Amino acid sequence: MRIPLTAAAAAALVLLLAGCSDSGDEANADTSGSGLEKTELKVGVLPLADYAAVYWAKDHGFFEDAGLDVTLEPIAGGPVGIQSAVAGDIDCSFANTIATLVAQDGGVPVDMVALSSALGDQSNVIMVADDSPIKTIEDLDGATIGVNTTNNVGDVAFYNLLDDEGIDIDVDFVEVPFGEMIDGVKAGSIDATHTPEPFRSAALGAGLREVVDLTTGPNKALPAAAFVCGSRFVDENPKTTKAFAEAIYAAGGDLAANEDELRDWLPGIADVPAEVAANMKLPTYFDAPNPDEVGRLADLLAGQNLIGDDYDVDAHFYQP
Repeated sequence: MRIPLTAAAAAALVLLLAGCSDSGDEANADTSGSGLEKTELKVGVLPLADYAAVYWAKDHGFFEDAGLDVTLEPIAGGPVGIQSAVAGDIDCSFANTIATLVAQDGGVPVDMVALSSALGDQSNVIMVADDSPIKTIEDLDGATIGVNTTNNVGDVAFYNLLDDEGIDIDVDFVEVPFGEMIDGVKAGSIDATHTPEPFRSAALGAGLREVVDLTTGPNKALPAAAFVCGSRFVDENPKTTKAFAEAIYAAGGDLAANEDELRDWLPGIADVPAEVAANMKLPTYFDAPNPDEVGRLADLLAGQNLIGDDYDVDAHFYQP
């Protein structure tokens, strides 16, 4: 049985943010006649392929077509983005779907307003040193596996795969920054590493070997990346929220239809060399809301005791 360690953090966040939100700034009220409550938005971003839709929407005119003037604000991580959106420091932010559902279940007033991407085939894997005796998922019994953050894609997807295949092994997940994973495996301080792209490509180039593909079976196309806004923002700006969400989905559909252009463009917004962008495994981009997929993720997290069984998708997932 897994213990939802992040529930306490979510509860603390509720207390921290109570009374802090002040999204009632009228300075950005729409004067263009578009009918939007706000036209100028500040959106927290992280330069990864998973969240490429927000960059694509800005660079390719999808936000402009929606009547939005969007400023992209670099944010260190999803939890910081959620906190900043709820507090009103920014209007919306990127966020990992797992962290978002855990925060929502813990009472944090944040809405998932648009899905960004799902796990693409082979985009998240477990890797080991080339000379490691570990050859299969069963061989990981007793192993130490590095993940950037626990209770996130790496360990959640791993346990989901074990459960689906009826495999009973014990592993020890430890938090290691992605930039230190390869050296950690080579030095033997960890036995294996969770490596999403583009770190997977870097690990392959450094001689590591893939042992488990986390994107197979029950994890295939699992929603992993999204954009969120504070619940108060959504309540006070329904037309603006709708315009933002629809621009993200339009950009996602365009990304999916233009893979070659995406690969050429990606090094300009992400810290990805052109040669890596040309061959890396890409996520799957959403072109429309998919509450069923959010429900599938919620069921997975409830099964691992990370959220409650009563999580309500319709109450937390915005559908324009």
